Amino acid sequence: MMSFIDKRIFSIAFLAFVVSGCANVGPTQYEKMDVSVSEKEIITSKPYYLQGEYTRFFEEGSRNQVLNLMVIGKTAFDNNDLEEAAIAFDNAIAKVEEVYSDSDSATKARSLWYEEGSKDFKGEPYERSLLYYYRGLIYLAEEDFENARASFLNSIMQDAFAEEEQYRSDFGSQLFLVGWSSRKMGSESLAKQAFDELATIAPGFIPPDPKDDILIIAESGTSPRKLADGVGHHQLVYRRGKKIIDNQVELVDGDGKTLKLETREDIFWQASSRGGRQIDRIIDGQVSFKETTADIGKALSSIGTAAIYLSAPFEGAGNIGSGFALVGVGMMAISANAKVRADTRNWDNIPNLLHFATASTENIAIDGSEFRFLDEAGNQTHAQSPNLVVKGNKQVLIWSNGEKHD
Repeated sequence: MMSFIDKRIFSIAFLAFVVSGCANVGPTQYEKMDVSVSEKEIITSKPYYLQGEYTRFFEEGSRNQVLNLMVIGKTAFDNNDLEEAAIAFDNAIAKVEEVYSDSDSATKARSLWYEEGSKDFKGEPYERSLLYYYRGLIYLAEEDFENARASFLNSIMQDAFAEEEQYRSDFGSQLFLVGWSSRKMGSESLAKQAFDELATIAPGFIPPDPKDDILIIAESGTSPRKLADGVGHHQLVYRRGKKIIDNQVELVDGDGKTLKLETREDIFWQASSRGGRQIDRIIDGQVSFKETTADIGKALSSIGTAAIYLSAPFEGAGNIGSGFALVGVGMMAISANAKVRADTRNWDNIPNLLHFATASTENIAIDGSEFRFLDEAGNQTHAQSPNLVVKGNKQVLIWSNGEKHD
């Protein structure tokens, strides 16, 4: 017959096993929400190419609100619709800044976020950085250099946020754009500060000539992929986008002169690294650098085993040890099975690489220029006219999304 202690231990152990067995229920399925009459009116008021994206925005609700706004903003930007892009990016930024800003209240919110709000997408650090990057490009196109600089600084800050730790940002493209914006707003000292910092993470970097008034940016390749891995699929790993061929870009101006762009950012590297260190995987919202830690289940199991071996002089100690061991194993099962599956939602219309160059309108014929995209061996894969050419008073912005058009 079981003693009172035996019954209590058995109950605890049994409960642990029952909970562990019920914990892994598979990925949650989300039903589409009904689109109201007023929401349908908003959808039909949008450009035709965005109506499908806005339909998805309303059908998926708050859980994917930020993600859908990111996709909408980039789609509008690709279509040279800067007004629609700005609306979408501003709304996404407003939601992100509820949790990710450099303030005490946001720090507290992040602590709560990881415990309670993981179902709502807010993006990985590299995705939030690109959100501010694209918003900054719109400010650049408008020659609002102060807000452009602020956006690029926010991009750098978002890169530094990773889970509940902060790492030194190495998003060099954003430092470059901080320097460019600072120079165009008339502050050479701030420009020098940004370019000097960029030189520390990009040895050999040469700042643009102060006379340069053309900023040329091209994107190539497809977005990084997030995959679920490990037991229970609770580990998040990154892989480079599929079918990537282009990794070099040139601009051929209207007179036939060729200007080679420098690869200034590898987005996959930004996705798969923290503070310059390649990550192995992200487990339960924490970055793993192939380091091991002991969990509660293992500790309880070890304590239980030790109690069994040390129980001889003490009546009942062996039973207690066995109970700890059982509870420990149960807790390990809960740990393995109760973890939320990795969130593999990703911003899928961003690029693999960013390529930059600067030039002077005295030396480059803007009209009739085109981008040429090359593979690793230097063979041309396709050519494309710029998606965006904005001629301002202080600069010319030339941009391409790198998409191949058959």
